[in-house]
Amino acid sequence: MVELSQQAEDTLRPARRANVQWRQVGGDVLIMHALLKQYHILNSVAARIWELSDGSRTSGEIATLIAEEHSHDRAEVHRDVVETLEGLEALQLLDFKAPGEA
Repeated sequence: MVELSQQAEDTLRPARRANVQWRQVGGDVLIMHALLKQYHILNSVAARIWELSDGSRTSGEIATLIAEEHSHDRAEVHRDVVETLEGLEALQLLDFKAPGEA
């Protein structure tokens, strides 16, 4: 499991794993991990973090977008984003990619 340091937060990009299927259900997201045969439901904010975790943005960039969308303090949102991403990684739903890594 990756614990995001400040340097990692600025460079690593969260990306959904290929063996994970998901569907938007209202404001929430239903996720199925095909290999582990596990289901997870994300609330609307975690769902937005999930949607933005496509490998093109850092956790800091994701936090900035969410803070702007909800008119919240970026530093507070960033802590929540990092915690959510670490939890999703622990559930084997996403990985962290270095810049330029496919």
